[in-house]
Amino acid sequence: MLRKHFQTVVRLSGYVAFAVFAFLVSLFVVFPYHALSDYLVAQAKQDNIHLSIDSLKPSFWGLEAKGIRLHPEPSKPESDIGQFQVDSLAIQPSFLFLRLSANIQMANGHIQLTTGIFNQQNLTAKAKGVDLSRINFPALLWVLSPETYGHGSVTPKLEVEGVVTNAQISFSIPQNQSAAEANGSWNIEVDGLTLKQGLLVVPWPDSTDSIPVDLPRIVLGNLKSSASIKKGQLQIVHTKTQSSELACELLGNIQLASRLAYSEANFTVRLQAQPELLGRLGILGSAVSLLPVDPQDEQWRKAQFSGQLSRLKMK
Repeated sequence: MLRKHFQTVVRLSGYVAFAVFAFLVSLFVVFPYHALSDYLVAQAKQDNIHLSIDSLKPSFWGLEAKGIRLHPEPSKPESDIGQFQVDSLAIQPSFLFLRLSANIQMANGHIQLTTGIFNQQNLTAKAKGVDLSRINFPALLWVLSPETYGHGSVTPKLEVEGVVTNAQISFSIPQNQSAAEANGSWNIEVDGLTLKQGLLVVPWPDSTDSIPVDLPRIVLGNLKSSASIKKGQLQIVHTKTQSSELACELLGNIQLASRLAYSEANFTVRLQAQPELLGRLGILGSAVSLLPVDPQDEQWRKAQFSGQLSRLKMK
């Protein structure tokens, strides 16, 4: 009798489970994705961002958007800034680990972002094969920080070449804590990194004013960088660029603060620049020539910087 009652309970549980599963699948299929797309566009417009999405549809237990384009100025979608484009974005939750994953296809490469669903103070990023020349950095910077780049008559410009062959970044902050307690690491490799030209609007420390900085062509070559973060202490293990006209090395540490500008830094920079590059740099080249000569190798310049990031002092 008990066995028969148990079989009845199992059978009824199976019916309920199947009904719930069928309901979720039906909801997943018939969900008004077009209305969701319109809602996202409206929310972006409130932040002074023009967003357009070619299609938004369900994927494997998630959502997939294709043809995402961002303009910094809704009233001027064809402005000099241009647009930031993502070929496809697939978002998928992981209920087992309570995490949210985003797979991004853009610039001929792939980027994967993972963060917590309830604890959003952690992020893991992986990138491979990303062609930097296909990324509109001014539009990206304007979208991320409109208060910094959205004022004045100067239009930011930045053209970069290079391919991110491998990048792995992790960053986490304990609940209810600041960056002073952060943990993480990064390991980045870029081939053929070149700054073709640039005009950036840089905020002046402790001021609401910004200044334009004109950057000439700089061939950085291959870049390799790795660092670790333990309880807010960022240790730059290795950062080096190497090309025919410039070699640069950086190592040291930064004690992160709740505001990045107030972080305490202590790092060393070594570089070797060819005369042709120094000539192109203009006043920046003169500043490089003023750096102390490395006592171990006179062909290199070496300087140590310390203090808050907003007020660095050279030793």
